[in-house]
Amino acid sequence: MGLAEDWHIKAIAFDIDGTLYPKYALNIRLALTSILHLPFAIRYNAMRREIRKEDGLEAREAVSLAEFQKREADIMYPGRNRTGWFAAKEERVFRKPWEHVFRSIKGYPGMQRALEEASGSYKLCALSDFPIGVKLKALGVEGYFSFIASSEDYGALKPSATPFLAMLDAISLPADEVLYVGDSESKDITGAKGVGMHAALIFPSRRKVYSKADLVFSSWDEFREKVL
Repeated sequence: MGLAEDWHIKAIAFDIDGTLYPKYALNIRLALTSILHLPFAIRYNAMRREIRKEDGLEAREAVSLAEFQKREADIMYPGRNRTGWFAAKEERVFRKPWEHVFRSIKGYPGMQRALEEASGSYKLCALSDFPIGVKLKALGVEGYFSFIASSEDYGALKPSATPFLAMLDAISLPADEVLYVGDSESKDITGAKGVGMHAALIFPSRRKVYSKADLVFSSWDEFREKVL
């Protein structure tokens, strides 16, 4: 009997970047793109930090991706009405390169086996801050998930409660019957616990880490053994 059964879990939700695969693998591949567009990349990251700071853990009314991009553009270029330019630039600098380079990314050892086993007993969900695109398909795990979404689809970024609550509504389950798995204490664990979910932190290191997560695991084999 694993922790999921002890906690009466009905669904397990996963972050993607840094959770299903090592985030550094993508960062290395995108380094050149970021360097070529460094001013935009710096302002983009600062803008996303500002949105997280403004929203905190609060639940905002969900809005479309187009409305969210307008908010992003207004923060990066206040008073300049650059929404269309921003959306095109984001597509060219980040979204398209992600689609291309991700095809060579490999998942963490044991991840696919753990998801395959989990899918036999639990509803699996994917909820990421960034566009998902081909990621799950490239990792060979897309078929295990019954719910797939980016927080941007709801006009928010983790740890805002908005995307977590939208997912719970979509899968028709109460928060205490869902386990959320991620690699970020501030975004994944704080956000999931903030709406009442159980949470597990993947921390692939021998170093000790302080976390409010219900479980900290260092490998997917450990996750499978302890949770499933």
